[in-house]
Amino acid sequence: LETLSPASPLTSIEFYNKDPHLIAGGSYNGVVQYWDTRQPSRPASKSAIEASHKDPVWALKWLQSKSGELLSVSTDGQAFIWDCRTPDKPIEIKKLDADTILLQPKSNEGGAKGVLGGLCLDYDAQVGGPSKYMIGTEQGTILGCNRKGKTAAEKIPHTYNAHHGPVYAIQRNPHHPKYFLSIGDWTARLWYEDFKITPMYTSFYHKCHLTSGCWHPQRAGVFFTTRMDGCLDAWDLLNRQSTAVASLQVSDYALHSIRSTNEGRHVAVGAVDGSVTLVELSPSLYTPMPNEKVNVGKMFDNESSRDKNLEKAAKEKKTQQKKQRQSQTNGDIASVIDDSTLQGLADGYLGDVHHTHANEEQSLEDVVKRRMKLMDDIAEGLELEGQ
Repeated sequence: LETLSPASPLTSIEFYNKDPHLIAGGSYNGVVQYWDTRQPSRPASKSAIEASHKDPVWALKWLQSKSGELLSVSTDGQAFIWDCRTPDKPIEIKKLDADTILLQPKSNEGGAKGVLGGLCLDYDAQVGGPSKYMIGTEQGTILGCNRKGKTAAEKIPHTYNAHHGPVYAIQRNPHHPKYFLSIGDWTARLWYEDFKITPMYTSFYHKCHLTSGCWHPQRAGVFFTTRMDGCLDAWDLLNRQSTAVASLQVSDYALHSIRSTNEGRHVAVGAVDGSVTLVELSPSLYTPMPNEKVNVGKMFDNESSRDKNLEKAAKEKKTQQKKQRQSQTNGDIASVIDDSTLQGLADGYLGDVHHTHANEEQSLEDVVKRRMKLMDDIAEGLELEGQ
């Protein structure tokens, strides 16, 4: 048994899939580091404190790359990507400034404004693609990010106002990557990537907060959620969607995290008291049903199509109501201004024009008279002077 002793308490930890000897950790002081378990006495490499996050690193993920890269996110409102080439001796890992993202979406209609604090991550190159990842924030908004984006708007092209409070977990469905699960407030919600207005599915509101969740790696319609009251819930969407199919009181303390084994027969659950419980699943939960992937895909497609149709109908109704209001306004104006009214207005206008014209002619005549009189006076004055 080896013990890793960071200078600051760890707030996130992640194994490297390509090399199980490497473990990355994010610290409470914002530092990102990783260890080689063959030399666990000190980190193999870590970030400089002045170049690190300003808040705790709540989530980090190893990225698919040739050299080894780490993605980290913090409530300081920034996401960093670190270059983690395996060194021969402890050195500082460097962040890639070109890939740094400020968590401030250009447009977040109906959601929080300004810089958002990151709490959780989802990244799987085999599911969402090597350049795409998602960030759950403490303001309840989920950010869909693209590393290949050139501008700030292209780097955060999608926003989902998911929950009433912090988003504690997000994960794409491993079998149907267009759909993803989010955990926050009192609910678990299922989203379709191309429909950002409302979730495709929302669980009932629990009496206590949900704290984490994950998909089953082998069954497309099964996911798990953890709760503040120490319970673990298993959901099977093909069986029923209204409630969980199984619940287990794992701890007297609030559960905080959950992760499934690759074969899907066990899940590990962490509690706030520092304990980790390995739960063995029943065969009905880890054994795929016949054609489950296809059937779940059809169910998801039907739900997403229904949401799209409802959105389309709502837009058409809104457009129709706008046209009706405009027509009604035009009709009211037409009914008030009838022919006689228009004739009266025209007569009044012509009268004003004639009156103005007459006044101008009178003024011009007066000016001419005064000018003639003045010229006569001048002529008389010249004659007197000659005599």
